[in-house]
Amino acid sequence: MPLVARLCGLFLLLLSGLALAETPPERRVALVIGNSSYRNAPVLPNTVNDARDMVTALRKVGFEVVDGIDLDKRGMDSALTRFARLAQDADAAMFYFAGHGFQFNGENYLVPVEAKIEDEVGVQYETTRLNDVVTALNYAKGVKIMVLDACRNNPFVGLLAKRQATRGFSVGSGLAPVQRAQGMVIAYATQANDVAADGAGRNSPFTAALVREIDQPGLEVAALFRRVQKSVYDTTAGRQTPELSLSLLGDFYLNREETDADVWRRIRASDDATALQAFIQRYPQSFFAVDARTRLDLLERRSSVSTERDRLVREFAERERALLQRLEKAEQGRRQAADDLARKDIGDAVGVPPPAPAPGTAPVAVAPAPPPPRTQDKAERARLADELARRESELAAIETEKQRLAEERRNLEQAMAARLGTPGMIPQSRSTQPVAMPGAPARPSEAAPRGRASGECAELLMRAQLGDLTPAAREQLRQCR
Repeated sequence: MPLVARLCGLFLLLLSGLALAETPPERRVALVIGNSSYRNAPVLPNTVNDARDMVTALRKVGFEVVDGIDLDKRGMDSALTRFARLAQDADAAMFYFAGHGFQFNGENYLVPVEAKIEDEVGVQYETTRLNDVVTALNYAKGVKIMVLDACRNNPFVGLLAKRQATRGFSVGSGLAPVQRAQGMVIAYATQANDVAADGAGRNSPFTAALVREIDQPGLEVAALFRRVQKSVYDTTAGRQTPELSLSLLGDFYLNREETDADVWRRIRASDDATALQAFIQRYPQSFFAVDARTRLDLLERRSSVSTERDRLVREFAERERALLQRLEKAEQGRRQAADDLARKDIGDAVGVPPPAPAPGTAPVAVAPAPPPPRTQDKAERARLADELARRESELAAIETEKQRLAEERRNLEQAMAARLGTPGMIPQSRSTQPVAMPGAPARPSEAAPRGRASGECAELLMRAQLGDLTPAAREQLRQCR
């Protein structure tokens, strides 16, 4: 039984893992329509641009888009049918319309390009009810967004208004408020019962602002449309103010890409210059671009000093090896000269006559004394003594050179530490360690310099600005004050 239970548990765990691995990504669908070339109404100059730019913006942020340009009644119905099918169980559904629209008896209608609206019959059968769009959006299980840049003035309103005296219906300018449903966002290009501007550029003021804000990552949908409101209000000098109706229980983001703050939080401590350069190129106006440039400058200085340090390490290592070889060779020569002189002194000592016997004692037989040293032997001894003195002088000169090289190393270390703020730039090698001379007293070690180099403090301050200080570095920064 325990084995069976374990197998069942493992099987269930495997199934749960597969279920998590196969979780489908978020589904986002949109319907975008831009009608411009009206046959029985003024042509709208920029609605096609508005629709195409919205398609590009929505696809960039992950929407599957059904789009239509200059659609007649049949084309609008077909596009709405396709959209309704795609919207079933979608996590987000969005509808965008740019073109003529009007309200009739408190209900909103969108106008196809071939519509000829002369009376109530034309309203009912030659237009698309906005309520049908709401029905299609409600197939989605998640967030529903309706964006209407359809408040342009058009001749249908005046034509229908002429019949108001004989028929019991009402016609108003712009669009009427739409009854909002739970989980729905409704954005109008202007306030209810008002008319929006077409704009003199490529896009209408409303769509130009909307496309621009969608491109900004990390904006919650309510904040996004508030920014659109302000942009349109400022662009039109207060003549047009978009209106937003929102009924969401949670946050929703059209653009889910990382913000500049998210990216900087991830790379702020990075030593990857490529990542920092990419951040500056991607977010040139970011508040953090200054910090990125500061850190990039720090890395470049570190790289420059590191390259110079490596060159100096190689140069000093080569000089120290040569010095060590000379030192060893000179020491061998000094030992050889000392040995030669000692052997010569022992040889001369063998030829000294023994002392005379004391009075009253019998003479002791001794070997005949060697002849006194010749002049050439004295000259040889003098030569060996001179050779030993020369070897010792050579060793002393090499020791002086070694000390000078060590001092040069220390000066370079201090200079490089001042530039980079990192003490001990050039590692010590064995050849620069003190080598005791025969009979010379050992030199006391030199005390480390007190305080911190100005370059080190500068780097610590720079790292503090970037928020890249460890507790140990904070303590070092306090020592700079």
